[in-house]
Amino acid sequence: MNGSTFVNLLALALPAAGLFYWWTGARARERAIEHARHACRQREVQFLDQSVALARLRAVRLPGGALGLERRFAFEFTTRSAYRDAGFVLMRGPRLVRVEIPYTRDETGNRVYEH
Repeated sequence: MNGSTFVNLLALALPAAGLFYWWTGARARERAIEHARHACRQREVQFLDQSVALARLRAVRLPGGALGLERRFAFEFTTRSAYRDAGFVLMRGPRLVRVEIPYTRDETGNRVYEH
């Protein structure tokens, strides 16, 4: 393999890797929105902005030993319309690990933590 062949392969591989990263990230984000919406509906809170934001990205070992990405998405919800509280969706590869809504609020606005 000479130098120009390597450069040509690299010129093809880098955009392909970037496209794959973007595609899997977009798919994970869409699934995270679905999971956040479902969790908010279950807990009878309002899912705000109908969106999630990538809060953390790291490489992890997936079940079976393959290397994959763990993504933590943040979202906002409200129990009482005066407060915007944060929740998280943790995805490992394409799979949901958990949805975290750490607390809700009572009638006076005090935090009520779930056990």
